[in-house]
Amino acid sequence: MKKPASRYILFIVFILLGMVTAWQLKSTLNARKATASSALNANILREQIAELRLEIDELRTAIDENIALQNDIIKEYIALQNDDQLSREWEIIKLHTGLVGVEGAGITITLDDAPVREPGMPPSWFIIHDYDIRTILNELKTAGAQAIAINGERVVPMSEQICAGPTIIINDNRYPVPYIIEAIGEPDGLYEAMSTSNKVAELKEFNILVDIKKSDKIRISKFSGADKLDRYISGLEVVEK
Repeated sequence: MKKPASRYILFIVFILLGMVTAWQLKSTLNARKATASSALNANILREQIAELRLEIDELRTAIDENIALQNDIIKEYIALQNDDQLSREWEIIKLHTGLVGVEGAGITITLDDAPVREPGMPPSWFIIHDYDIRTILNELKTAGAQAIAINGERVVPMSEQICAGPTIIINDNRYPVPYIIEAIGEPDGLYEAMSTSNKVAELKEFNILVDIKKSDKIRISKFSGADKLDRYISGLEVVEK
């Protein structure tokens, strides 16, 4: 009687062992499927990012061509007017509105979030915010900066710096850290203003990285939103005297 009982026990043990083995195999297959699915999703995202970058490059090329065409039309009109004063005013307008790239001496400021953060303190204290950027830009302008760019984006009166999570949006384009601010102007004066800046001292106090360097040659591109100037002045009306 003992032998049949032992056979039943072994039978049950084998069934349980088979169930456990099947469950482990199923779990392994599901894990591999999830990994493969994640890899596939990552590849799809990479392809979408590449397509978007290509589209952005094409749009920027079209913008450059459109701006060049408009400049040619205006130049032709000014040439027909044969007015030197009008020509000078147009060159000044292009500089102030960022319609042309510029070059000159100045400084470069590199900002990056704190690599080490104090435990128990709010994480927001150790990252760079849009108001930090605006304060530095205002100090640069006060110190005599003639042209400014952030991560290659020309800063003009219509430009905005908006926080968007761990990034900022400049001229409708999103950028992560590090933020590289380029300013054309008298290098010694700009460097002195930034080195003694209360805002810079405050950022450094929270371990935020701030690197300031003088440069003999800085190139700043034209305003990337030049093709949308009508949007920025849509609320303005001409007042007759």
